[in-house]
Amino acid sequence: MPETRQSRIEHALELLDREVTYASDERSAFERFRSRVRTLDPTSPRDPGVQAGGGGVVALETAAPTDAAARTIRQAYDETVLSVPHFEAEYGETLRQNFEAELGTEVAVQVFETGRVTPPVHDALLAATEQAIEERTTYLETLRTERDSLCRARDRLDDCESRAAELGARLTAADSPDRSGIDDQLQSLEAVCEDVAQTRQELLHGRSTAQLVGISGETLVQFLYAECTATCPVLADAADCIETIRHQRRRSLTLPAVTS
Repeated sequence: MPETRQSRIEHALELLDREVTYASDERSAFERFRSRVRTLDPTSPRDPGVQAGGGGVVALETAAPTDAAARTIRQAYDETVLSVPHFEAEYGETLRQNFEAELGTEVAVQVFETGRVTPPVHDALLAATEQAIEERTTYLETLRTERDSLCRARDRLDDCESRAAELGARLTAADSPDRSGIDDQLQSLEAVCEDVAQTRQELLHGRSTAQLVGISGETLVQFLYAECTATCPVLADAADCIETIRHQRRRSLTLPAVTS
């Protein structure tokens, strides 16, 4: 099989594989964080100086020293989520900033300001951690679907370009080619490329990403492929492939007839 000509799709696959690695690392980090949080012994809400706050979150009447559970949570988060290899390059946030963004403001206030991890806070923290894990699981499923789509498109376009090149070579062969038959085959290949583009468009418009912060399929690929020369790599490569085939079709009509 000849070397692939779908340069935009290949670049998109590289970026996609990087994103899969990032999401997988983050999910594993949150799973490790969850394991450490589960073993904590939260502070009793009846401890002196503690009263129940609104929404089931416990607050302090007066400032109190940070308890061991809160310190352990901070350390665990730093040693798991903040320790993924890409954290600094992709996020560059402080521990508090990232903790709050991922697990919520109320839990962050309890862990970083109030300094007490009561049973309700512990439960809320575990629930938020589970959600972070579920979000990345859903995201990974979407990325794998996206990868399958790119690979199928790349392989179909590669096949079309290879066959078009073979048909183009037949046009200049020594024997008299059946130009009408060659043009019919090229036209069929052009239709395949158009189908690749149409199938891709249907996926982008029809894919539900509501569980991924409510973004559309088009917005997702703009995020994934921001570094590409085209944010719709399949459509760009399909257009190039169609132009290659149309060039061969024009040749079939303009080349002088071969006489024996």
